[in-house]
Amino acid sequence: MANMHYLTVSILVLSIVIQVAAAIMAIRLIDITGKRMAWSLIAVAVVLMAVRRIVPLCRLMTGEVFFEPDPLNEAIGLVLSAAMAIGISRIAPLFLERKRAEEEVGRLKNYLGDIIDSMPSVLVGMDGEGKVTQWNRNAEADSGIPAASALGRPYKELLPEFTPWIETLRSEIAQRRPAGLEKLLMKKGGERRFYDLMLYPLIADGMEGSVLRIEDVTEQARIQELMVQTEKMMSLGGLAAGMAHEINNPLGIITQAAQNIERRVSPDLPGNRKAAEESGVSLEGLRIYLEQRQIPEFIASIRMAAARASKIINGMLAFSRRRERTIQMVQFAEIVEQAIDLAANDYDLKKKFDFRSIRIVREYASKMPLVPMATVEIEQVVLNLLKNAAQAMMGNPPERKPEIRLRLRHDEGYAVLEVEDNGPGMEEQIRRRVFEPFFTTKEPGMGIGLGLPVSYMIVTQNHKGLLEVESSPGAGARFTVRLPLGKEGAHV
Repeated sequence: MANMHYLTVSILVLSIVIQVAAAIMAIRLIDITGKRMAWSLIAVAVVLMAVRRIVPLCRLMTGEVFFEPDPLNEAIGLVLSAAMAIGISRIAPLFLERKRAEEEVGRLKNYLGDIIDSMPSVLVGMDGEGKVTQWNRNAEADSGIPAASALGRPYKELLPEFTPWIETLRSEIAQRRPAGLEKLLMKKGGERRFYDLMLYPLIADGMEGSVLRIEDVTEQARIQELMVQTEKMMSLGGLAAGMAHEINNPLGIITQAAQNIERRVSPDLPGNRKAAEESGVSLEGLRIYLEQRQIPEFIASIRMAAARASKIINGMLAFSRRRERTIQMVQFAEIVEQAIDLAANDYDLKKKFDFRSIRIVREYASKMPLVPMATVEIEQVVLNLLKNAAQAMMGNPPERKPEIRLRLRHDEGYAVLEVEDNGPGMEEQIRRRVFEPFFTTKEPGMGIGLGLPVSYMIVTQNHKGLLEVESSPGAGARFTVRLPLGKEGAHV
């Protein structure tokens, strides 16, 4: 009887241990599988089974036994508990492996998502019906639409400005070959922008779709345009230099001929008097006739016009000629006047707006000190500011006559030049961006937005000076150039 008693106690203890272990494994599977309700119920059931055996075990141990548990029934319960524990232990690795696989898939998905989001282009995945399945971070930034709101919606709602081109590309990828369009021009945010579009066919798990890539190539397009313009300017510069040399020769002949005419009718030269006597002509009478017919004035006009043309050509040659950059101590006013002469003969300004019709008001301080500068560079800066002012005043109403005020003074170690126009002025958001490369509000063909940025670089970097702008709508604009008076300001 005692042996049977010990056997029953042993079976109960072993059953309780196995059931507690099974309950612990079931609780662990809650975290592994995420099935909280199912495994919680199993754990509670196993715990209740263990409690059912703890009660008789305690009564057996204390001798308070109202009935003796059947060893056979308890043995069957032990077998069932062991089977349950073994089953749970075998299932747990399977769920654990599945969880690891899901985590790996999640990491891979996140990795691919990070790759897609790190692309500098807008990437949009679409299914066969044109509904968005992928919307990367650049698409969010460009459109202002978060991915959560974009997924599942037709691309026509999300990308209306690109819709005609996307439809064209969708019709071209029927042969399962990528299709693309380059340098598509559109206005966005008030600016002219260029875009490249590529559409790639996609087949995955029997589902057809496509991947759209939209790339903003505005900067590349502008750089290409700048390179083309630079090549043209280099070619035109060489051509202009050659033409200037050729024009200088007949100008010299015209000037010399006009001087000779004046000398040949002068009574002060003995040779003229002798030739007049031999031909029976009164030199004084001839002189009176020429003066009455204003011939000397015509000859003087010829000489003045030839001298002016020669000055213009020499200025063009000096401006276009490649020279070593040297710092010289010069009078700022002389550079400003040379830039005014160049602006007055600028063909682009003449074609759209005659610079000579602009009233130039000079307010130069007396006793200006010499200023260290690379003369060709500062001449370029002043010319750019004058051209910018002239072009800005093209839209002035007839009652507002165009006027440019040039103020030159020295102030606390700086030579200061102000170029002020009475044009339409600028909004604050435009004023803040005028020195940005390639930023322009002009019509196509009027400029590519490099004149002011180049001027800013010349003044601030090459000469350690300042270039500032003040403007408001309807009040014109004032550009202020500050150049250090010390030799350490401008550097080679």
